[in-house]
Amino acid sequence: MSLFDSLVLEFGYNEPILTNEITYKNYSKPWIYKEMSKLCRSGRIVHFDKGVYYIPTQTALGTSRLNPLRVVEKKYIKYKENTFGYVSGLALLNSIGVSTQVPANIEIFTNNETAIVRDIQIGSQKVTLRKSRTNINSDNVAVLRFLEMMNTVSPSFFDEHNKAIIKEYILTNNISRKSITKYAPVFPDRVMRNLIESEVIYDVAQ
Repeated sequence: MSLFDSLVLEFGYNEPILTNEITYKNYSKPWIYKEMSKLCRSGRIVHFDKGVYYIPTQTALGTSRLNPLRVVEKKYIKYKENTFGYVSGLALLNSIGVSTQVPANIEIFTNNETAIVRDIQIGSQKVTLRKSRTNINSDNVAVLRFLEMMNTVSPSFFDEHNKAIIKEYILTNNISRKSITKYAPVFPDRVMRNLIESEVIYDVAQ
């Protein structure tokens, strides 16, 4: 099986392939990088961004393009069953359903960032990375997103429509007062003030 066939089998088409996850038999990294360059020159693989490749398909409009959000998700939010980040700001409000605004710049809290805050660009997508407040995983990401939302808005934001959406989010994700008590200390004090003043806290089970 060739390197190209191995990549197709492992990653498929139009999915981000990160340099650090490419392996092939017992060949060295320099050999792999050289072969990747050959595959890029042939057009079988596209070099999307620094350290990022993808295997394109041919469409009626030409060679397919990789969605930069797929790269953002894989590098900073979630890959397979492993969760290590979440969006914040307007992107978070949009994902929960309490805002229709789609920001040009996406803000992310992630375990995969050591700087307190850093701006980057992946393809055409602008991203602001923030060091995670605490270790993010699949077990706590829902409550962290909830608390992040409470840190983003004010109590007046919660009209009846938004309260209903948040109540559904709380119930669907089994957010409890115990989990809030555990993670609230890593957030600013305004989170608890907003929870109480908005009366959203009364929708949270013990």
